[in-house]
Amino acid sequence: MHLRTIVVGITLAAMLTACSSSPAGSTPPGATATPQATATATATATAIGGSQLPLPSFGGDPELAAKFPTQVAGQPVTDLLTVVFIDFIRGFGTTEAQLSSTRQAFNALGIDLDKVVYGSADALVNGNPVSFQAFRVPGQDAAKLMKNYALLSSDNEGDTLESASSGGKSVSVIKSAGVASTWMYASGDTLWSVNTSDPDEAAAVFAALP
Repeated sequence: MHLRTIVVGITLAAMLTACSSSPAGSTPPGATATPQATATATATATAIGGSQLPLPSFGGDPELAAKFPTQVAGQPVTDLLTVVFIDFIRGFGTTEAQLSSTRQAFNALGIDLDKVVYGSADALVNGNPVSFQAFRVPGQDAAKLMKNYALLSSDNEGDTLESASSGGKSVSVIKSAGVASTWMYASGDTLWSVNTSDPDEAAAVFAALP
């Protein structure tokens, strides 16, 4: 399991909490999380980077796993992880008090935190490793997570969220000074995310998705 996979999963929970505590429309697209909201995630990520902390093992989710392609750009997909999102968060030391605020943040979106499933995998495109993630919200429209995930993935207040076409699909992409950083695609109950600045790498992943 890659460190970025861990950080993305944990900080999404922190970001949703921050977004839910702000007045509607007060956080522009591209704004970053507040220091208080991300403090726990940052500390956890730092701890995970140490060599003395073993990674927990998680039970998988067959339904989300089945949505992942077995190949991208003719190469096998590797390091597939699927897990109930709340188990993933708890696995890295998140307290029940912290989970309470996160649960309220998801409730504000009409999503039951206990039912969210997280997944990640790695692909090889033109010799370069590309990671991609998925968040499944059973019975819900995954597009609900789009804006919040965009805020999480953004590094600068000047970043923009734009519509685009990639891999034959309509997607949203975060750009900083015109350069892409994160590509997102909502399909039914699943939000997919690809973290790359290379349009060809993103297109290869999206072309392989259902």
